[in-house]
Formats: sequence, structure tokens, C-alpha cells
Amino acid sequence: MWIVMIILGIVMFMSLVLIHELGHFWAAKKSGVKVKEFWIGIPPKVCTLRTDKSGTAYTLNWIPLWGFCALEGEDPANQETFHAKDSFISAKLWKKLIIIVAGVAMNLLTAWVIFTALFRHGMSPLAVSNNFESESYLMPSISFLQEKGFAIGEVFPGALIQEIESWSLAESLQLQTEDIILAVNNEEVSYENLSTLLWAAPIGSTNTLSIQRGEEEQLLDFVCEEACKLGILITPHSTLEVQKIKFWLLWAMGAGLHEIKAEWNLTLQALGKIGKGLFSFDGEKASSAIQGLAGPVGAVKMGEVLYQSGGRIAYLAFAGMISLALAFFNILPIPALDGGRGIGILIQAIFKIKPEKYFNYEGYVNAFFFYVLMLLWIVIIFKDLRFFWGMNIPFVG
Repeated sequence: MWIVMIILGIVMFMSLVLIHELGHFWAAKKSGVKVKEFWIGIPPKVCTLRTDKSGTAYTLNWIPLWGFCALEGEDPANQETFHAKDSFISAKLWKKLIIIVAGVAMNLLTAWVIFTALFRHGMSPLAVSNNFESESYLMPSISFLQEKGFAIGEVFPGALIQEIESWSLAESLQLQTEDIILAVNNEEVSYENLSTLLWAAPIGSTNTLSIQRGEEEQLLDFVCEEACKLGILITPHSTLEVQKIKFWLLWAMGAGLHEIKAEWNLTLQALGKIGKGLFSFDGEKASSAIQGLAGPVGAVKMGEVLYQSGGRIAYLAFAGMISLALAFFNILPIPALDGGRGIGILIQAIFKIKPEKYFNYEGYVNAFFFYVLMLLWIVIIFKDLRFFWGMNIPFVG
């Protein structure tokens, strides 16, 4: 099953990345800027699929994790193409900005179309929270669902065990389905925070799990020799009855826009929390912040869980959320991302910096931040491999 989910995850992620790059591609073509090459994947190159009449080469590369749209006139060392009529630098400022934001716009549009279709068809929320306020239809708080008339009942402390994997830590502890996990090391458990509490459990030391079985509460001691993972499927412990989120078409379109806004607010909250941790100069807080990040491995695992619990509808909702995450990530004002490039072009225009000078400077800055982002990407992949699949990574654990 996990091999199928990895393939499905790669196909989904690559499709969304190519939709993003097609936004840049389409906007550049409509703006009269030549597209030199359209990459599928990350080099090294496998082959050139074709070259169209305008000279755009469509290239297939070996690593299926990204794509790229290379424009004419992004290399100041080549003066002939840098100032050509169909180069990026020769385009008007508003056309440059449209080309840059077009990728983000395509991901936003894709997410909106997916959410509209799902809310018109009808679907259950992916997760319901009792710990924080959320106006997302896919990841709502209980109060929001009750306010909108989609839920009745209440949520109790703890996480309810639905399934237990064979040969797992949970099986060795003789946990049973319908057990309720109340606490890990005296920290109260909820559906949302169980994995975080387990990750924080000291490796090689005795930890305590508090559970409720029927009317009886029990304390179980366990030791993790590597990243703690119980090997269970959990649901919230509640009497909550949640109806499907379903609207007529026009209302579904509005709900799709509402979902984008709600997830933007959730993303800002999460980024703020992670940012505080990363830049706190406190080792524990920084480590905890990195644990809050998830890369492609974590996304594949999350997709697998959602597919098993909600089928194709839940996985399609997850694809919409990933499309939205790509849009939000790329709009950040960080060099090497679309948001950073847009700000840089505005700075170059406002202060009338010579294009050659600016693009030379931008090239070094973008390269630096690109390698920093790739390093962070690799760290997150290793962290996810260790946590979700229990792999021991050399020099990492």
C-alpha cells in the first residue's frame, strides 16, 4: 500500500508543481517573453521531449520532485539575449509582476476549483479540533461546525484507538481498540497533539502512557529506542455527530473562497509559531519548531492516512490543501521564491538600479537562499523518514 501511496503522492505533487509552472509559462507567452526551457523534474536531464515553434524546449529530468520555467533574458552575462525584445528584463514592469505571480494564482485557482467541487458534492471534515478556533470547513473547530449547523454533541479529553498495527509498540503494550489515551508523561492528550507528545518523549528513558479502558484508568510504562511511534489509528473521543459539508453551487463557490481565507489564517498562525521557535536561539524550541514542519515524506504519510480514512474524496481535499500550501509558500517574501522575486523587481524599478547590476546581485542572493531551502528540505525529509518509517539516518539518528 505504501508504495502505491508514494507513487500517488509523487504524481499529485508533480501535477500541482507543473500547474504552478504552467502559470509562469502561460503568462510569459501572453506577455511576449520567450520561454527557453520548461523542465519537468530536477536535473540531470533524461531527454528533450520536444521543441516548439517558438524555441521552447520541453525537458524531462530524472528527479520527479519539481519543475521549472526558464525565461529568456535572466542571464546578464549574455548581453545579446538579456536585452532582447522578447527577454524578461525588457518586459514592462506590470508584465513582469504578472509572470511572477501567475504560478501562485494557478495554485490558488486549482485549490478553489477542488474545494468548490468537494463542497458541492458533499464531504466530511478531515479533522475536527477542540483545542483552537478554526473557521476552515476541512479542519474546523467544533464551535465553528456547531455555529454553521453541521455538528451536534461534544468532545471529551483523550484520543480513541480505532486500529492497532501488528508488531507495533501499541501491540507490545497490549493496547486494545476502544482504549482511550489520556496522557503521555502526564501531558494531556488530544487527537491533534498525540504524535507531538510522543516525538518529545525521551529516547532510552522510561515514559508513561495513561489510558482508560472501560471505567478503569491504567498507567503503562514504555521505552523508545528510537523515535516513539505507537502504530495506531486514532479518532477524537467524542459524541460529536458531524454532517457532510454540502452546498448548492454558488454557495459552494463562496465556501471555496472562505476555505482559502481560513487556511491562510491557519498557515500564518503555524508559521508564526514555527518562526518564533527557529529564531529563538533556544535549542529545544528550534528542534520543536522543525518537528512542526513536514516535507514530501510527511505529506505522503498524511495522504495515506487520509486515503485510508476518507478515500478518494479526502485525498482530493488533501491535494487542494497542498496546492494552497504551494501558493502560500511561494508568495513568502524570501529570495528564490516568487514573493521575494516580485519584491526584488519592484526595488529594482523604484530605485532605478541597472538591470545588469541588479540581476547579478539577485543571482547570488537567490542561489544562497535556494541552497538554504534545499538544506532545510533535506533535514525535514530525514526527520520524516525517521519519525514516520522509523529509519535510522546516518549522523541524524
